[in-house]
Amino acid sequence: MSIDLGAVLETLGERSRERGNDVQVALMTLVVFFEDEAIGELARDRIHTLASKHPSRVIVLDGTRDPTGARVEAGDWIELGATGCSAETLRSAIAALRLPEAPLVLLWIAPGIGDDPRFAMLSEHVQTVVYNSSLLDSGHEALCELVDYVEHHPRLPLADIAYLRLAPWQESVAIFFDGKDVEQLYDLRYVEIACGSEPEGFYLLGWLASRLHWRPCSERALLTRQGRQIEFEIRRAGEPRRISCVALSSSRSKFVAEVDKNAETIQLSVTGSSRHPQRYRAITNPGIAALLERAILWGQNDRIFHDSLNAAGEILAHGKG
Repeated sequence: MSIDLGAVLETLGERSRERGNDVQVALMTLVVFFEDEAIGELARDRIHTLASKHPSRVIVLDGTRDPTGARVEAGDWIELGATGCSAETLRSAIAALRLPEAPLVLLWIAPGIGDDPRFAMLSEHVQTVVYNSSLLDSGHEALCELVDYVEHHPRLPLADIAYLRLAPWQESVAIFFDGKDVEQLYDLRYVEIACGSEPEGFYLLGWLASRLHWRPCSERALLTRQGRQIEFEIRRAGEPRRISCVALSSSRSKFVAEVDKNAETIQLSVTGSSRHPQRYRAITNPGIAALLERAILWGQNDRIFHDSLNAAGEILAHGKG
């Protein structure tokens, strides 16, 4: 099925002539694809916020509508129906509508990327692919799809919003072992993560495993370089797309970071042979628009993210076995 871009190109031309010599500066051309109406409305809202801060041409590929009625809305916002369109049709439409001087970013919010020729073709022509594994699936199926795809496409310039949410928890773990308790980091025996969606939990465990050189040895255990087993549990609890608790146990102490009852701070506590007064860190949830900004500007170059993704994939593969 084809997309008639005649009216869209005419409108864009008229607006360009109206601007005359006014300089148009755009950070990017942002292409958004979804096939769920609720996800689409959420995406539009967040991207409007992002585009108001960083002037961009936005091309919405709405997989819930057929290709008739393509239109240009306020600013440089273009809506295209994408139901029944081939990968080549979508690629051609983007090529005709993108700003050639601006980077091309693809925000893909749909499952089944491994078997979707549209994703395969569009992702080849962009500077950044932004994914959101926990928005698509509160379990780990979408994350597994991403792991499999990246394994066969290692050069994919990728960022996952689910991983970018982890910063407060990574900082909390670092605080535990920044000082006299650092040796207990290498004596950990058990890791428990409570999360409302599994991708965040597996990403955090993968981050720990990649930083400390742990490797999965069974469905519920990791092996250190010294040959010691560390058991782990990822359990569902709390709000979707949020971690609520991380507990790390050594042979002598237990380190717990958990959200308080008002969901305003992360409470840090240490018990056992090591004891500390309770500490608190404010929860800074920057919101999807800010996370999108981070992903687009530099998230795809994060080596630690790729290490964490690979480690999470190895852990998930052992779980399947």
